[in-house]
Amino acid sequence: MIPQHTLSPAFLGKQMQIAFVVKDLQETLRYWTQTMKVGPFVVIQNAGVDRLFFHRGELSPVEMDLAFAYVGDVQIEIICQTNTAPSLYQEFLSAGNEGMHHVAFWPENFEASCRELERTGCELVCSLQAPAGTVQVNYYSGPKHLGVMLEVGPMTPDRARYFGGIKALADKWDGTRPVRTFRSRAEFMASPDCKPHTS
Repeated sequence: MIPQHTLSPAFLGKQMQIAFVVKDLQETLRYWTQTMKVGPFVVIQNAGVDRLFFHRGELSPVEMDLAFAYVGDVQIEIICQTNTAPSLYQEFLSAGNEGMHHVAFWPENFEASCRELERTGCELVCSLQAPAGTVQVNYYSGPKHLGVMLEVGPMTPDRARYFGGIKALADKWDGTRPVRTFRSRAEFMASPDCKPHTS
């Protein structure tokens, strides 16, 4: 058990993401950008290519495209799995669901936050790791009254720059280029679109 004094009241941190799992990424992006007036969305194609995807303890060759934008300080993520490999996304869709899937946080103390979630009864369902084995994301099942899964990941310098670039785009968006597509995270981060968030 973690001593209570080692965790802040908001032990999951103060940054949050709301994530949606969908069947048709382009249709979803049209709705968000044209109807909801949210953007621009940064799309990362084949976003799982540089990660090891462990679903319920088994390595799974998941392929997916991701799209990110911000509404104020809340990040919006849209996930579209592009194959049928076993995953928490595929389970969600196969059960007849589509839409809001999880909320995510990037705590200051990733390991302690994961242990606290497990202490409260949340179950680790999925883990995304770098090829070297470093955990990049953990997904947990939450209580039924929550209605969604929980995702936590460490806020590394690369992730802070990556998300900061997307946030900066949202803060100054003038409605142009509502969807900006990249073949990888690295391509986005090397592009003129990825500028430090300065607010």
